[in-house]
Amino acid sequence: MKNKLTCRLFFIFSLFFLAFCNQAVAADKTEQAMQQSAQITEKININMATIQQLATIKGIGDKKAQAIIDYREVNGDFTDLTELVNVKGIGEATLKKIEPFITL
Repeated sequence: MKNKLTCRLFFIFSLFFLAFCNQAVAADKTEQAMQQSAQITEKININMATIQQLATIKGIGDKKAQAIIDYREVNGDFTDLTELVNVKGIGEATLKKIEPFITL
């Protein structure tokens, strides 16, 4: 009888402990997501950005990032964001997607 009671109490304690741990993990993930959102709200200057910085923009991978840098090296700095459609792999749809995250 005493053994069953101990097992039940241990089981109940374990459930409470797991619930507490899940809340702590969820709070940590929420904080990380908020930090990432804060980083995304800082616009990336396409005239000064590195390939790694450009590749962090959703819709731009390593190849498009390199294409932006190559275009910039050949033609000089961008003077208008719409010039990005001249870069291989970037069209109007991609420009619309990335526009909130870039600046000159």
